[in-house]
Amino acid sequence: MAYDTYKIIDILISNISEMSEVQSIGICGSKSSFPRAGEGDIDIFIYCDIVPSPEKRQAILNHLGNHVQEVKVNIFEGGHWGIGDFVLINGIETWLMYFTVNETVTDVESILSGKYPDKLDNYYYPIGRCAMLKNINILYDKSNFLDNLKKRLSKYPDKLGKILIQYHLDELDDTEDLERAVVRKDVLFYHFAMDIAVDHFLQALFAINKVYFPSRKRTLDFIENFNIKPEGCNEKLLEVIRLGGLSEEIDHSFSIWSDMVNELKKLSNIGEINSPSSL
Repeated sequence: MAYDTYKIIDILISNISEMSEVQSIGICGSKSSFPRAGEGDIDIFIYCDIVPSPEKRQAILNHLGNHVQEVKVNIFEGGHWGIGDFVLINGIETWLMYFTVNETVTDVESILSGKYPDKLDNYYYPIGRCAMLKNINILYDKSNFLDNLKKRLSKYPDKLGKILIQYHLDELDDTEDLERAVVRKDVLFYHFAMDIAVDHFLQALFAINKVYFPSRKRTLDFIENFNIKPEGCNEKLLEVIRLGGLSEEIDHSFSIWSDMVNELKKLSNIGEINSPSSL
């Protein structure tokens, strides 16, 4: 008998939650709207006192039998994404990421204190972990670990905002590479330098609006809902990128960009007295 994805996930979560080490399980996105095969993956975050052994996790996955097409245990170990297992469910890549409760709490507190103001290792954003946990859908929470963590993250810390805003605005002041690319009309070099600059711009903008920066995905959708932003922000960002692809328009692109950055700097003070809507 073939089970649909929702039923298989329910069985999987139930089996994982029966391991004594597991405290909480959460999922990114909506449990009622999984992607179809080839259109995305499913990320399941599992928080434990101690991560269960590979053998124990393998046994849990073996219980799924022929309801899954592929199983791999310990496909990655350690680092930003914890200890990871992989399951292919009806063609949908499903990632099971295990973390300890203690390391998660330590990590979150370090991020909130401003210890990691910028991206790390291949575009991993520490602040994005806070965004994920703030919005995670709880599937199992034996000791209310995830619920308490979500409450901890519900208010964006003022100290964190000040640190991030100052750091990224300072980085935006370094325009040497952009200016060199403009003078040379070097499109590829300009886009290299502009990608770095846009990253700092976005992180400052999110901090001004007191929203944890999730990643570079769906950025325009987030900005659309911000109260504090340069006028015509989305349209101008796209125009900067479009014009930057034409050697004869690089000057124009950089002019628009410079005006946006100057406006962002002026708006940075507003974030301290206004409380914009959260997402």
